[in-house]
Amino acid sequence: MSNTTTLRFAPGDTIIREGECADFVYTLKSGRAEASQRGVKVGDIHSGEIFGALAAFTGVERNATVTARTICLVEAVYKDDFIVLARHQPDVCVKLIVDMARLIGDLNESILMLSAPNGQTGHLPPTEL
Repeated sequence: MSNTTTLRFAPGDTIIREGECADFVYTLKSGRAEASQRGVKVGDIHSGEIFGALAAFTGVERNATVTARTICLVEAVYKDDFIVLARHQPDVCVKLIVDMARLIGDLNESILMLSAPNGQTGHLPPTEL
């Protein structure tokens, strides 16, 4: 079993910062947060969602900043503990895949909205696993 720490963030607080090393993986236990890249919003973080795992798995710097939009309670797990947990509890990996699939769907929808002529919105079918 991995050791976890619960952290509290006020609205506007930075939870993780783009370009930093990834020492922890996080789960949003309550509240609402927003992900941005180079100052541009790229998505929302929902309660129960795991974030910060990509940098932990790949060893690269964080590719996004996550900012609390409301009071947030966040569970932090040291990256090495998280990797062990993911190897021994497949449900953690399934949760990550579901979260990433939702984010890909959101990004696809944003691309369609940006590329649609005359402000028309296009819709993609839901991402399937």
